[in-house]
Amino acid sequence: MTSTFDRHTIHRYDEELQALHFQVLEMAELVLNQLCLALESVHNKDLSLAQGIIDRERIVNEMEVSADTVVCAILVKRCPKGGDLRTVLAASKIVNNLERIGDEAVKLANFVAYIHSTGTSNAHGQPLDDIYRLGGFAIDIVQSALEVFERLDGEQARQIDAFHASLDQEFQHGLRNLMAALQAEKTNVANAVSQVLMMKALERIGEHAQRIAELVIFQVEGEEAPHKVPDIAQDFPVC
Repeated sequence: MTSTFDRHTIHRYDEELQALHFQVLEMAELVLNQLCLALESVHNKDLSLAQGIIDRERIVNEMEVSADTVVCAILVKRCPKGGDLRTVLAASKIVNNLERIGDEAVKLANFVAYIHSTGTSNAHGQPLDDIYRLGGFAIDIVQSALEVFERLDGEQARQIDAFHASLDQEFQHGLRNLMAALQAEKTNVANAVSQVLMMKALERIGEHAQRIAELVIFQVEGEEAPHKVPDIAQDFPVC
């Protein structure tokens, strides 16, 4: 594990930085669990599981507020510089990305709640195979990003880019399949809209995971990731 926690004369300062790191990891574990359970609820159309995910979103939000409070306290009390400042800033931004991953997981759970509340199902619509595959990619990239944060492994963090590229390709593939199904009248517009929203939620999860990896590189090496302009799928018209 690469360490960016410098030893300080005031040992309490070291403890505060370490405690912040583990606090972010605790939130990360909950968010990853939320994502896995959300995909399970979609696969099984499990309303009770979906409702539990929605209810736990409050805990995710509380953990974000708690971490931000710690970050502010360190900034005010310690006035960190250099690597210490990068550590605190990266933690704050990672927490924000984790909270957004949690939001996207709730969107997946809300889909399950929606089909139960309306009495609709996907039985006569396009199968959700593309969403399940995309969900697998999303879990993999989030898990990988959190592992590089746990170890503060800047070198491995650079590999997350390839994971995200694969997820994006799967997202585009799913959209093409959905368009073909619509044109062949194998699904209806309502089902198609629901699936696009779920796929977009998973694609955004991949973006947040990639951002977490970029923040690890920033924390460890001080290198800021350049802003990227998203690619536009060539298969779809641009209005």
